[in-house]
Amino acid sequence: MRAERGAFNILMVEDTIEYATLNLMVLKRAGFRVQHAPDGEAAIRLIDAALPDVLLLDLNLPRVSGWDVLEYVYKHYGENAVPVIVMTAFSDNVNRLISKLQGVSRYLTKPFTPQDLVRTLDEVLGIQA
Repeated sequence: MRAERGAFNILMVEDTIEYATLNLMVLKRAGFRVQHAPDGEAAIRLIDAALPDVLLLDLNLPRVSGWDVLEYVYKHYGENAVPVIVMTAFSDNVNRLISKLQGVSRYLTKPFTPQDLVRTLDEVLGIQA
């Protein structure tokens, strides 16, 4: 059975309104169901309300950092509960390595193209576009 994009719930945690607006538009046009959290506190509330199928996570967030959101998810739901795609301006190898060691599925460095975002989600979800 072939997976369809609309079958998955995506939670995008992004505090920069320009990135959030663009990515929401791109993902919805691609057929994904997407919720947006502007900070880590809102992300945790949405995660507790309904665990998403994929978490698109910025690391540099106000109030509660992306690292703290990741720790919360792993502590409360398990390390394999939800695939995490990091979307960040941190292009250094240290953050990439830490993300890999933390079990992050993919690491996208901003700026990335809309095609890169959709392709990465398709790969993580096993969608044949």
